[in-house]
Amino acid sequence: SYSMSNTTSSSCVVLSWSDDTFGTRIPIFAICLIAVPIHIVFWIHMIFYRSVRQIGMIWLYIYLISDLFLVFRFLLFYGQRVQKVCIPQATRIYLCYFEAVTKIYTNIIQSYILLGLNVCRYIQIVYNHNVYTKNLGTILFMLILIFILPSANIAFQFPINWAVLSRKLGSLCDIAYTSAGAQAYNLFIVYIIPVSLNLLFLGLCIRFLSSTSHIENQQIRNNRQKFHRTILVQSIRFYSVWIVLWSPFVLSFQFINVNSLAGIFTTLLNFIQIAIDPAVVALIDVRFMKAWKNTCRKLVNNAQRQIQPTSITTTTGRRH
Repeated sequence: SYSMSNTTSSSCVVLSWSDDTFGTRIPIFAICLIAVPIHIVFWIHMIFYRSVRQIGMIWLYIYLISDLFLVFRFLLFYGQRVQKVCIPQATRIYLCYFEAVTKIYTNIIQSYILLGLNVCRYIQIVYNHNVYTKNLGTILFMLILIFILPSANIAFQFPINWAVLSRKLGSLCDIAYTSAGAQAYNLFIVYIIPVSLNLLFLGLCIRFLSSTSHIENQQIRNNRQKFHRTILVQSIRFYSVWIVLWSPFVLSFQFINVNSLAGIFTTLLNFIQIAIDPAVVALIDVRFMKAWKNTCRKLVNNAQRQIQPTSITTTTGRRH
């Protein structure tokens, strides 16, 4: 049984889940076990392929590192509850805040990381300006702001009672928002701003790439149109996956408890997105796509070389 234990000592409290909570987390645990090797394969490609070790990939690197943080965060809390780890009582409240806050915090920074990626892409395409070599300091400053501002935004809501920590025996720690005004504010900051700006800059890139009337050379115009179609298809694929799997959690986290059936479902979608993110990255960056294809080609060729001698030996034996 994984029910919540009330066993305590003078210095620590045992962490555990109720049977229902434990049962609902098993699918997420399974997805995390699938996500880990997928992400490991991604980072192996980054190590062995120079083509993907580019400063221009910094946004995607940090985005996928944040994915791994969410995976290991879940595995940490899962392991603590299954093993019924005894935590010092003074530490328990801070651990609960960490559990409640870090998931939504990480999802917020991910949306703004993708916004930074699209802004840089827009500047490169429209103005033919390599921001990664000429404005790297600005990019690093923006990354610092992306990490600091969301944490400040979440933290200030507790002292003014916009947000309160929700703790129930045998359940996950969560944040409860106390007013419609706080919920509307967070919806605007967490979802409307990053998603709207992402779609805006994506649309501006597509509009520029589709504008070929000023190009007199037909071959250049055809190449531009082909490039435009490629970017459009890649972007539609990526944002379709992102909106479908990421949006439900970010839209609903203020209005439902993470332990409810709806909360479990949106969390499950969120972790499915985390598991497939490396493949999605391959869709939006041709360098990763080439690296994955090259690896698959080498594996197939290696398998064929191992099979071929066996076939020859069998054929020779029949002739004798």
